[in-house]
Amino acid sequence: MIFNVLTVFRDIFRTPLKYGILSKAIKANKVKVNLYSYSDFLKNNERLDDGQYGGSSGMIIAYDKASRAIDTIKRNNPETLIIFLSPKGQLLDNKLVSHLAKAKNLTLVCGRYEGFDQRLVENYADLELSVGDYVMSGGEIAALTVIDSVSRMIDGVVGKKESVEKDTFQNSLLKNAVYTRPAVFKKKKVPKILISGNHTRIKKFNRDLSLIETLKKREDLLEDAHLDITEREKLKEIKAQKVKSNLYLALVHHPINNVNGEVIKTSLTNLDIQDIARSCKTYGIKKYFITHPVKEQRALAESVLNYWNNNQNKRNENSKHNAINLIEIKKSINEAIKSIKLVHKKRPKIVATDARIMHNMVNYSQLRDIIKVDNGPFLFLFGTGWGLTKEVLDSADYIVKPVGSYHQYNHLSVRSAVAIVLDRLFGCNF
Repeated sequence: MIFNVLTVFRDIFRTPLKYGILSKAIKANKVKVNLYSYSDFLKNNERLDDGQYGGSSGMIIAYDKASRAIDTIKRNNPETLIIFLSPKGQLLDNKLVSHLAKAKNLTLVCGRYEGFDQRLVENYADLELSVGDYVMSGGEIAALTVIDSVSRMIDGVVGKKESVEKDTFQNSLLKNAVYTRPAVFKKKKVPKILISGNHTRIKKFNRDLSLIETLKKREDLLEDAHLDITEREKLKEIKAQKVKSNLYLALVHHPINNVNGEVIKTSLTNLDIQDIARSCKTYGIKKYFITHPVKEQRALAESVLNYWNNNQNKRNENSKHNAINLIEIKKSINEAIKSIKLVHKKRPKIVATDARIMHNMVNYSQLRDIIKVDNGPFLFLFGTGWGLTKEVLDSADYIVKPVGSYHQYNHLSVRSAVAIVLDRLFGCNF
């Protein structure tokens, strides 16, 4: 593998390349690193950087100056893949590292100042690459990261191929905990199974540790992991035990807006009763409140519940009809709040939903983090008709961003919106 590095500060690379696995790989001719400096291609007293058109602050790498260096590298390495290191680039992960390791020649173009003249990227870049969602002073450290991670994937660079195969992020998993001598130190013991000599059980033990570690620290990685059915079910069981029983949901029929913005009461819809109950049961919601101020509408809801509660109409405890046990019928949102306060001894945080974009909305990752650290109850409000009134929205602690696609049309049924919102917040992606 040949790495060509174009940089403002060539000396940044010299010391790191003298140590560890990279040094051994270079000496063994498994890896070659060619260092190019922009300054070698400047004429007389030329500067590499120049001011921006448009008046924005900060200098940028000039197209005509940098292009000389890149053209020279391309002439020397006709088959090279040119990579611009940039915070705007594709995020580097283990899958991409494995892909890059299949190339024979990579050129890493390091930025400085406020970045590159865009025409450099458009004319030369095969790939823009970022090593994380943060900004560094230049691309040199990022380039070293690429060189090190890609080199490890090349046959013969790491002593044992097995070591690479078991590294963190292989198969989209974090590596299991590891131990060495002594077996007991300050009363801390190495797990017995690791010193048992039973390699089949040890392999299974380490695999289980890896799965649990990933679930605990980086659940998002499990989406791409190769899991068998037993592993999936075990992970789901572990996760389900940690799901908080402090989540409630209310379907609101008043106060509601109509198409003209007037405050109205909406009619109960039979489908909403059972379908939303099934969503609540699926995602671990503790109680599903149906609120309606009209006595006859509450009676209608009661009659539907009585029908499904009839033992002759129940098939088994795992049937879809079992979800109706979560339902309570209340006159208003305030009644639902009082019911929650009786259980938790505190008012729930109110999370309102709406199909419209508002300035004070929270996104789903923010709300997940909030719920994770707050041990108090949460009540999710879903409006019927044309949505919850301004009064209700203004009184909410949080308003979550609406679901929908990129098209302007956004008139999902409330039962569809409930399922999507709950899945975004509490769904299993593995």
